[in-house]
Amino acid sequence: MLRSITGMNNGLSFMKQMLLSANVRCFSVAAVNRVKEIIVTKDNKKTIIEGILKPSDRVNLLLDPPADTNHEACSICRLDVDIKHTDVLILSQFMRSDGGMLPRRVTGLCRTQQKRMSKLVTMALKAGLMPNLAPANSKRDPARRDKFKKNHRYFDESTIRPPFRMKYPEDRSLH
Repeated sequence: MLRSITGMNNGLSFMKQMLLSANVRCFSVAAVNRVKEIIVTKDNKKTIIEGILKPSDRVNLLLDPPADTNHEACSICRLDVDIKHTDVLILSQFMRSDGGMLPRRVTGLCRTQQKRMSKLVTMALKAGLMPNLAPANSKRDPARRDKFKKNHRYFDESTIRPPFRMKYPEDRSLH
């Protein structure tokens, strides 16, 4: 019985699998549950109750992936989204509860975008846009730093490097 609980799943025990699965966050652009409209129709001796899916009124807010998407690309590269350091709600999805960055295996980002997200999170923290989740005695708290480092920084949008994307010319034929 004990062997069936621990199992042979990649050498991890049952408890480790439960802990690891609880830490995995799901990133999605659409809601999982849909709203159903309840319709009640009464015939002679029958009452029929139907739940019909109601289309969302926020369909225009969804991101449509481009037609030529590479399915092996990460979600940010695939959707071609330009994220800035002021988009703190998006950036907070890539952070752990203790203030660190989630690893690439959890976020599913490519190396370039993972590095870019970590830079943007750092910029948002230095600008004072995100809460500092560091321990009390840590020098990561900007208020505890020396001299000018404790002040908020302001970043010009033109100084933020755009993400690297390979752009091919229209005619890629080999002559």
